[in-house]
Amino acid sequence: MAKVNMPKLSDTMEEGTVLEWKKENGSEVHRGDVLADIESDKAAFELEAEADGVLQIVIQQGEAVPVGDVIATIGESATAPSPPGRAGEGPAGPTPAAEAPAKELPELPKRRRGETDEPAGAPRTAAGDGRTKASPLARRLAAQMGVNLDQVKGSGPDGRIVKEDVIAAADRAGDSAPAPSRAARPAPPPRPTGPEVEVEEPTRMQALIARRMTESKTTVPHFYVTIETRMDEAMSVRDQLRRTVAGAEKLTVTDLLVRACALALVKFPEVNSSWVDGRFERKRRVNVGVAVAREKGLVVPVIRDADRKDLVQLSIEGRQLVERARAGKATQEDLSGGSFSISNLGMYGVDEFQAIINPPESGILAIGGVKDAVVVDDGEISVAKVMRMTLSVDHRVYYGATAAEFLAEVVRLMENPVSLVLPPES
Repeated sequence: MAKVNMPKLSDTMEEGTVLEWKKENGSEVHRGDVLADIESDKAAFELEAEADGVLQIVIQQGEAVPVGDVIATIGESATAPSPPGRAGEGPAGPTPAAEAPAKELPELPKRRRGETDEPAGAPRTAAGDGRTKASPLARRLAAQMGVNLDQVKGSGPDGRIVKEDVIAAADRAGDSAPAPSRAARPAPPPRPTGPEVEVEEPTRMQALIARRMTESKTTVPHFYVTIETRMDEAMSVRDQLRRTVAGAEKLTVTDLLVRACALALVKFPEVNSSWVDGRFERKRRVNVGVAVAREKGLVVPVIRDADRKDLVQLSIEGRQLVERARAGKATQEDLSGGSFSISNLGMYGVDEFQAIINPPESGILAIGGVKDAVVVDDGEISVAKVMRMTLSVDHRVYYGATAAEFLAEVVRLMENPVSLVLPPES
């Protein structure tokens, strides 16, 4: 029997959600068949079967599961047993009714991250007593319902206490004891309703983004460096390339910046680094991520080896990545492995802003819009196109001087854009 585990689809993924099962419980599947749509903290992906056999689904649609947990099995026949301890199963495996292919999954309780129902394998003891064998879910239910596990007889494998045993014990206690004897948590106050308040639950992606950004902002020591660059030459070169070079018809300011940052990252490898487990990790590849807004979400597709690609290659590849990301069709390869990121809000009329670092990266460059501004050159007043950039820095990895030198190099390249058009060094 082959286990189907929740895959790790990105560097930062800790848990995933089964958005939709593409195959029915008990159906025949073959290697390469799409079993389910899985949502990570960044996007949705198709999960393919890695073996032939009969699918036995363990996890319901919409349930969050830690990376590595079993979400299904693929058995050799229609009578292959499901993992022991699931709802409707006894210690010896499925009941006769469960052996036939089921059209619908039974309702399973939602789990918190890190919990399972009654998993296969060696039973674990309840916390602290060293004797009573109970599943994590059974222990949680027992605490909530005031059930003493030492007085419960388990019906699971090797006498393990499962959730049904706890519920039955609570029912017996309720029949024989006065209501005050059962511990109960006070009901939470009702959420405000009415015309003045509308409560909306976050999507899985929104909840994970919220958690990761909170972790980044509270655990990574950010500091910020802002600089202004003249964009007259860059805008002129961009327009010329659009008119004269095949493949550059949709060249953008972001494309120019990806190229400039890639070259600057080669010169300043400290910026292309991470702080991991108390050590510096210097990345050998320059992989630049570009933040892309999606409806109710944000993803950062990655242009790999950006320093080894010319401006037209970067423009074409970047556009394809953005289109896949916005359509919800980004692949695992598209969204993993970034070493530095760029976030451009200039197209929305934003002058400047500060972005939150996307761990484990140590820097992200926030780009404002290109604006006409009054400038002074050698005492002469004129109007020029300018753009402001703010670098967010992980202070553990590099310091103010390095950040300033890196930004100065990006400015030098943007103000001398011919250097961006030259082919990459071999």
